[in-house]
Amino acid sequence: MTSRAGIDRFSSFVMELHERSLTHHPVALFQWSLEELALAVDADCSWGGWADLHRGEVDLCASLSYNLPDDFDSFWSEIKHEDLLARDVMDTGSCAARYDRYGSRHTAGMVALSDRYHIDKLAVVVADRPGNPISLFMSPYRSGRAADEVDAGEIIFLRVALDHVRYLVERGVNGASGGANLLVNAQGRILHASPEALRLIGDRCRGWNADYLPAELNGSTPHPGRRSLPECGIVMDRTELAYRSGQPLFGVALRQVSLSDRLTLRERQIAEEIANGSTHKEIARLLGLSPATVRNHTQTILTKLGVHRKATLSKLLYGPEPS
Repeated sequence: MTSRAGIDRFSSFVMELHERSLTHHPVALFQWSLEELALAVDADCSWGGWADLHRGEVDLCASLSYNLPDDFDSFWSEIKHEDLLARDVMDTGSCAARYDRYGSRHTAGMVALSDRYHIDKLAVVVADRPGNPISLFMSPYRSGRAADEVDAGEIIFLRVALDHVRYLVERGVNGASGGANLLVNAQGRILHASPEALRLIGDRCRGWNADYLPAELNGSTPHPGRRSLPECGIVMDRTELAYRSGQPLFGVALRQVSLSDRLTLRERQIAEEIANGSTHKEIARLLGLSPATVRNHTQTILTKLGVHRKATLSKLLYGPEPS
């Protein structure tokens, strides 16, 4: 078999990866990459995700898959202590490992996994980032006793490609410069966080363990939406980016509480227009209100923000909440 994982395929993959990074959210970009990289090395299916491989045993934080049954994650969890691929990576510090169902080295768990899902030639590649315990990984699987092992050239192809995937996924999580953004699982385990997010949480939440969102930011049943946390001086927006095997992944955007958070949605709309220089009549026309209603809202806004003149709104509206 001749693999398509050559320089032309690699160049094509990286170019499209960068293009898709402009329109795909980070989890969707990783999902697309799993499928494309599996096809590039003629794998029948693939598995990938985020795992902590630095604590003596593998901790799967989140996963995605291509062409695998829905119960793959749960079955793997039953045999994870017998996963030779993970064990080889952890024991040797290597960024890749391989397993052959018909080779000479086995565990009962690896045999069971291989036979259950008809995957006979397995490999894993890992992309680490210094200082981050979470690794991005991808495992291509081939079916059939006669299938070729994922060879050294294909391992290199996948390893370098996964570096590009990791970089763009993390860039996507970071968002615009200065954004305090994170990618977390349902338990609040942080898969990636921008420096600004780590700094903001560290400043506002005492005794924080950097592996997980602080308890104040991660309820027992997290769900999408906005939460204001006055005790931390933080506003959090949570967006569900993926849902697999009962486990959602969330994008989290944090910012300091601002004066505008004291206002209702309607009041914020009016305050923004006032700050932009619009008159009461213009705002009334724009929002479908009467001028008198706008004037009443304006007085409430000024009172809530503790200011006496409309002219000061543009300076105060989006400033940080006074400490």
